Amino acid sequence: MDKRIIDTLAAIRDTFGDAVFYNVTTTKNLLADLAPELQKERIQLAHFLEMGGYFPLKYAGKDYEVVRTRLSEQFISTFAVNKSTADWVLDVYSKLLGLDMSAEKAAYKPPKSPTGKPLIGDRVEHYVKKPEYKPDKEYVKKILPNPGVPAAAPKSMAKKDDPALRVAADHHSVAITRDGFVKATGPNSDGQCNTITYDWRDMAAVAAGAYFTVGLRKDGTLVGTGCNEFKQRDFLGWREVAQVSAGARHTVALRADGTVLSTGQNKYGECDVRHWRNIVRIIAGNTCTFGIKKDGRVIVSGQNKKGDLQVSHLNGVVDIAYGGPGRVIALLSDGRIARVGQENYMRRSFTLYKDVKQISAAPDYFAGLMEDGTVKLLAYFWKDCGTEAATSDWQNITAIAAGRYHILGLQGNRLIGAMLHPDIAKDKGQLNVTRWEM
Repeated sequence: MDKRIIDTLAAIRDTFGDAVFYNVTTTKNLLADLAPELQKERIQLAHFLEMGGYFPLKYAGKDYEVVRTRLSEQFISTFAVNKSTADWVLDVYSKLLGLDMSAEKAAYKPPKSPTGKPLIGDRVEHYVKKPEYKPDKEYVKKILPNPGVPAAAPKSMAKKDDPALRVAADHHSVAITRDGFVKATGPNSDGQCNTITYDWRDMAAVAAGAYFTVGLRKDGTLVGTGCNEFKQRDFLGWREVAQVSAGARHTVALRADGTVLSTGQNKYGECDVRHWRNIVRIIAGNTCTFGIKKDGRVIVSGQNKKGDLQVSHLNGVVDIAYGGPGRVIALLSDGRIARVGQENYMRRSFTLYKDVKQISAAPDYFAGLMEDGTVKLLAYFWKDCGTEAATSDWQNITAIAAGRYHILGLQGNRLIGAMLHPDIAKDKGQLNVTRWEM
């Protein structure tokens, strides 16, 4: 069975090149036509391709065993398969790539017919001789413009004109600087601020979790640093990512085709998003994940307390801010705020605001960027402590990020910030951002 699968995959690769494996649907369709009886195996292989495991294996080099182990663990946790299934899939691809680590260590070479055409199982030249099967040419062009030449990765999967993608905050502060690198400051107990490396370059967006940081490169791949206790940074091989969002202990990524990937803690089902389709925006809360569809409707998965996940009635939503159980608001396309959560001690009426441009939330407050460039605290839950004055003099702000105890504002080519928590001990360098060149 292994050999049959390998022969089939080798024929696909020889015909279309490696880049065909960038697309799960195309590869699955080719396998369906060339090996229709291998239904179960196709499903497992398609899952592995969806996880992006083929290319990490190919380029693992001397780190093959390390990459293989990580892929196996990720495959098992993501798709709930047993270890033998994961090992079987990895063996298939290792042999296909000539990376068989058996005693012989013989590189696998796909068999060829006398004419030099690829053999497909026991059906010699089946693929090339029978014209009944014709893959969608336009579809293949997107993956492989020139047959036999690997397609380049997407130039940019994220919006370049959205300043909100450049700033993030949680316990710490993160931002993309003018040169495309990432800087971070604040508590660094788990290495969440260790972004001054060569990997963090040519960045398009950043996201901040409780004790970790995720960056989205312009080529659609991700990089991360900090805590990985719940595998919230196990996104090796993810590609074509358009957006990324980080919760307290999980990471979600929106792909260019409107599907969603996730990794990390799934105690409340916050990572159960693999079936989502036609999503245009994702928001990771501490224990849940929201997805906004093209028509402005919202779907959600995760912890449901006090009705904070009852979002099916909403329409025209452009953003969601999650402040914790019972503390959820939605930004509508007309600039108004819709209240979702049932927390009974929010200290403001959201109907007062009709010109909101962006919303951001932390566990104890909501902040809103207004169309005129000012920033308002829409609701807060600490005792009265003068937080109203924190942003009252802010002007010409283009993006905001709500941190756990502080707030950041992008003002032209610089960042400004303010501490909001009344306990001065919460100030651990989160506001050391004023000299960053944005």
